[in-house]
Amino acid sequence: MIDDYIQDMMNKNQIPGLSVAVVQGGEPVLAKGYGLANLEHSVPATEKTVYEIASVGKTFTATVTMMLVKEGLISLNDRITNYLDNSPSAWQSVTVKHILSHQSGIPSYTDAPNYWDLTRLDLSKAEILALVADLPLKFKPGEFSAYDNTGYYLLGLMLEKVTGQSYGDLLHKRIFTPLAMNATMMNNPRDIVPHRAAGYRLVNNKLVKKPYYSPSVTYSAGGQISNVQDMVKWELALLHGTLLSQSTLDDMWTPHPPNYGDDWEKLRYVAGLGWQVINYDNRRVVGHNGSILGFASNITRFIDDKITVIVFCNLDKITRPDTIAFKIAGYYCPALAKLEQMPPI
Repeated sequence: MIDDYIQDMMNKNQIPGLSVAVVQGGEPVLAKGYGLANLEHSVPATEKTVYEIASVGKTFTATVTMMLVKEGLISLNDRITNYLDNSPSAWQSVTVKHILSHQSGIPSYTDAPNYWDLTRLDLSKAEILALVADLPLKFKPGEFSAYDNTGYYLLGLMLEKVTGQSYGDLLHKRIFTPLAMNATMMNNPRDIVPHRAAGYRLVNNKLVKKPYYSPSVTYSAGGQISNVQDMVKWELALLHGTLLSQSTLDDMWTPHPPNYGDDWEKLRYVAGLGWQVINYDNRRVVGHNGSILGFASNITRFIDDKITVIVFCNLDKITRPDTIAFKIAGYYCPALAKLEQMPPI
């Protein structure tokens, strides 16, 4: 039945390939691919297919940040400018916690008017930040919420400065190697990556290959690649508190609302620390979507229902991969199938 849903949904949305994993009660119950990872060579998608996971990777950035917080190397109340060179005066009151919970007020560089003209260029980090460095804050830090990529880009710079390691090396040392996530790494389109999926777009209702998208514009805001097989290992580490204590994880998965706004009631979600916390009638639910040229991704953790769904696909038209995850969860947990799907995360 679940296969029928997935195949029908893929046909309706013209998704070339999709991989899904489900962990229920601490046990993997599904890890499977559907459709094609590469249309030109008719390569089937499997649980080993590697996708660009975009902003799902923010959960990795947040995790390493919290590791350093627990080790006393940084504080959530530290100003991000303590770790930056030549930072704008407007950012002086922005803290690490403001960034983790998307309350910094710093404009997202991905909203810059010329951003899409620059995505094919291998820009320096300074050139990326220059897109927003001269702009005023959207609001006083902590007053409201606004999803932004700039803050998570800055967290990568902070992590490098504090540890003296590159962001990619730090992820491998702290997360990927300990968990044997051997297919998970920073994306470099030039690398030969086993089982790498091709990314696709729909243009005039026709599938075309995605254009080059420089990894310089993703970095710590979502520049990783992975497969659902590895993400099951990630989920089990979260479930068992392997990398962070349960109390720290609980703090990350608790709503951290801004001083103003009614996101919890109106939008039905509010940021935690590195995760979006979703308002599902007193259930604890956290997740994160990812979207980038050619790909869409999601992880949703229905904590109280003890089920997690991971969905990766190679079509960027899918703006609500969390909807797919929610539907899949309902096949394994009938109580979830009765709930109304929440608005976008």
